[in-house]
Amino acid sequence: MDILIRYIDLWRWKRTGNRVLVYGRRKVGKSFFVRNFTRWDTYFHVKRDGGIIELSSMKEISYDYLKDFLLREGERRVVVDEFHRLPEDFLDFLQAYGHDLNLVLITSTLWLSRKILGESSPILGLFEEFRMNIIDERDAIMFLKDKLRGREIIDSAVYIREPWIIPMIKGSVYNEIPRILVEEKNTIERLIGEVFREEERELRKTYAAILNAVACGKVKSTEISSFLYSRKLIDKDDPSIIQSYLTTLCNIGLLERIRVFNRKYRYYQHVSPLIDLYFYLDGKYGFSELEVPVEEVRNVFSSRLPLHVEQFFRNLFSKLFGMRKGLIVERDYDIDVVLQSFNRIMVVAEVKWKNHVPRHEVRQIENRLTRFKHARKILVVPERCVLEVEPEELEVWDSNKIVSEVVENIRKLNVG
Repeated sequence: MDILIRYIDLWRWKRTGNRVLVYGRRKVGKSFFVRNFTRWDTYFHVKRDGGIIELSSMKEISYDYLKDFLLREGERRVVVDEFHRLPEDFLDFLQAYGHDLNLVLITSTLWLSRKILGESSPILGLFEEFRMNIIDERDAIMFLKDKLRGREIIDSAVYIREPWIIPMIKGSVYNEIPRILVEEKNTIERLIGEVFREEERELRKTYAAILNAVACGKVKSTEISSFLYSRKLIDKDDPSIIQSYLTTLCNIGLLERIRVFNRKYRYYQHVSPLIDLYFYLDGKYGFSELEVPVEEVRNVFSSRLPLHVEQFFRNLFSKLFGMRKGLIVERDYDIDVVLQSFNRIMVVAEVKWKNHVPRHEVRQIENRLTRFKHARKILVVPERCVLEVEPEELEVWDSNKIVSEVVENIRKLNVG
C-alpha cells in the first residue's frame, strides 16, 4: 500500500513526553498515525456504547479492568482511543494517578474543548496537547513529487491533505474531487456531524451555520454575526456572542484565523478546502438536500481552486520561512501572502495560478510588492512559461522550485 508519511507530525511527535492528548477533527488520521507510526505497548479503543476493545486480542474488557491495567502497568505505553466515551469520572482518575502513567489519549469531538482544554479541566497541564490537522502541505508535496509533474503536484496536494480521500483518487484531481464530493456527500455530512455529536441541537445548528457563512464569503466576525442573526440563530447582531463558537471551531481544526496586517479584524477560513467546497455548494445550491449535477460541481471546483491554492501557499510559506502568516487587504487589491517576524514584514508574495500572466499584470505586481523595501518579494506561478515577461525585482517560484524547497526543508528537519 502506498502510504503517505507524515514527516512533520513525526518530527513533532519526537518532542512529546509520557502523557499526550491527541485531538483534532474526524478523519484527519489521528488513530492511523498513532497505531502505525508511534511506539506503544497496549492499545484500547472505546466503542460508542462505552465498551472497551483491546486491539491486539480484540477482546472486550471492563472499565474497571482498564483502570486497574493503567495502574498496574504504569511503565508501559498505553493508548486509549476515543477516551471521551468513558465515564466522566475517568478525568478524576487521571487527575489522581495521571502523573505516574505513560499514556496517550485520542479524541475527536468538541466535548474536549470544554472538558479537557477549558480552564476548569481537572487534568489541565497534565497532558501535552498534540493537535492533528489535515495533512501538512509539505507532506502532501513529498507524497506526490514522484507521481505527478508541474502544477498538478500542487493542485493535487491542496486536496489530498484530507487523508481519507487518497484511496479514492484514481485519476486527475480535476475530475476526481468533483466526483468524490457528489458520491461521498453523505460521508462528509457524517464527518461534520460526528464532530458535533455531543452538542445540543441548537448548538449544532449554530456551528453548522458558521461553517456555511465562512464558505460563502463571510470572513469577518461581524459578517458571520449578521449572517447568524438573519437566520435567527442568535438574539442580536453582536460579534462578541459568537467569539466562543469561533474559538472552538478553530481549536478543533475546522476553521483558522488569518491576520490582516493592515486592518483591525481577523479573517476566518476553512482549514480544509474539501469542506469549504461542501459548505459553499450547500449555501449556493442546497447541496446537502438536493442532487447537484457533477458538471456544476466541477465548475464550482474550478472557480474555487485559485482561492484554495492561495491558502495553500500562505500556509506553506509560513512553514518554510518559519514566520507568522497573514495578508494585506487594500481597497483595490489584496497581497496574498505576508509573513512577519517580530512585527516586521519579511516576505510578501503574490500567487498567480493561471495559464497566462500578461506583461501589464507582472508590472502591477512589481509595483505593489516593491513598496516593501526590506522584504523578500516572490511571484508564485504554475510554470515560468506562463509569464509574458520576467519580473525585474521579484523572485519567481514555480512548481519545480516549490518542490525543491520542500524537499530541502524536510531534509533539514532530519525526518525524511
